[in-house]
Amino acid sequence: MKDKAEARRLPVEGARNLRDIGGYRTVDGRTVRRGLVLRGGHPGDLTEAGRAGFAALGLRAIVDLRSNGERASHPFPEEIRPGAHYWSRDYEISGGDLVALLRDTAAAAEQMRQRMIQTYTRLPYEQAPGIAAALRLAADGGGPMLVNCTAGKDRTGVTCAVLLAALGVPQEHVIEDYALTEWLEDPDAGLFWVDPEGPHAYLLSVDPAVWRMLNRSDPDYIRTTYATLESAHGSIEGFISGELGISPDELERLREVMLEG
Repeated sequence: MKDKAEARRLPVEGARNLRDIGGYRTVDGRTVRRGLVLRGGHPGDLTEAGRAGFAALGLRAIVDLRSNGERASHPFPEEIRPGAHYWSRDYEISGGDLVALLRDTAAAAEQMRQRMIQTYTRLPYEQAPGIAAALRLAADGGGPMLVNCTAGKDRTGVTCAVLLAALGVPQEHVIEDYALTEWLEDPDAGLFWVDPEGPHAYLLSVDPAVWRMLNRSDPDYIRTTYATLESAHGSIEGFISGELGISPDELERLREVMLEG
């Protein structure tokens, strides 16, 4: 898995979990084109060379799934996204239960695991506007698009899972793609530098086992999303049409643009 993960990583210095979702085979024998949809995390750790490398990606669009506060803390500077259509929305993250658990010094790893599983039942609905935007922008074609959040794992992972499923990539390969994050980003490490005097100082005292469970890309997390959507909508495609409002013509256009062979 480590080799598979590294083969997908884009060599941009300081980029978090930046990789291509192309190359997967679909159930009808076609292949997801490389270089059209990238996924990643926040831009706050980019070095000077990384900023230049990021700009050189030639992004056509960025779908930034982060909340208002997250974007304000680690914005995408204009110079690293020249000419790119930048999509975001006005919202505040609803993960208050996770924050409360991180502040609880008595919290246990299994508690965090169960909270994460619950979170993955909600994410496709909470992030529906971003998922719909990603599918429509991908269907427009014309160059690389980036889907990102802070870790490049949860909101981004669910969005890319829906996109790959819409293209006909088998579930086991979608789950594998989701799980690659854990091979590229150490789940024991922080998401960003924490100021001991700042508002996120409580993160410095989180039990490492709890922190690891939050940061893991456990396949059971994304399996929970699959099970939730299949139970509620009959299939991922049912969610795409019923909840996201993507028409059959739009879905066919997405496949025409994103698949080859």
